[in-house]
This record gives sequence, C-alpha cells and structure tokens, in this order.
Amino acid sequence: MASDPTFDTAPTPESVDSGNLPSPHLGWAILVAALGFLPLGIIAVTQAFRAGAALRADEVARARKLAASTKWWIIITIFVGLLVDLVILGAFMVLGAFGN
Repeated sequence: MASDPTFDTAPTPESVDSGNLPSPHLGWAILVAALGFLPLGIIAVTQAFRAGAALRADEVARARKLAASTKWWIIITIFVGLLVDLVILGAFMVLGAFGN
C-alpha cells in the first residue's frame, strides 16, 4: 500500500487524533461545586461543559484552552472553599461554640 500514489500519507489532523484529546474534568468540577465553594464551582462546571461541547464539535484547540481553564477554576474553587471553611471555623471558635 505504501507504493500506491493514492494512499494518503499526510499526518492525521489534530481533531482526529483521539489519543491526544484533553479531558474536560467534568467530574472534578461537579465534585468541587458540591463540596467546595458553590459560586466558583458553577463556573468550573460551566467551563467543563463548554470544553466537552468543543470536543464534540471537533474543536480540539478550543477544548484544550477550556479544559485548562476548567482545571484552574477547580483549583481556585478548592482554595477558596478551604479558606471559607477556615474562616467559618475560626468564627465559631471566637464565638465559643466549642467551649465547655
């Protein structure tokens, strides 16, 4: 087949290369929205949905950007969620909720 001039030896386009597709991180986005800080978690879920839609539309470059954005929103949501939890715990300690 390699000697056949009609055989297409061009490299596979990026949109067809399924081994290199980004993950939209939808599961993690839903998890941090449910267990972390909901307002920022909703942004992460929205970005994950947009990344999945871009993958289904064969827009791999856009899907990569959106997946990277989703990952950053997940990290920010975890950080803000932990910070809010620590502030609430500190407020309870100052108010004496854990006293004898």
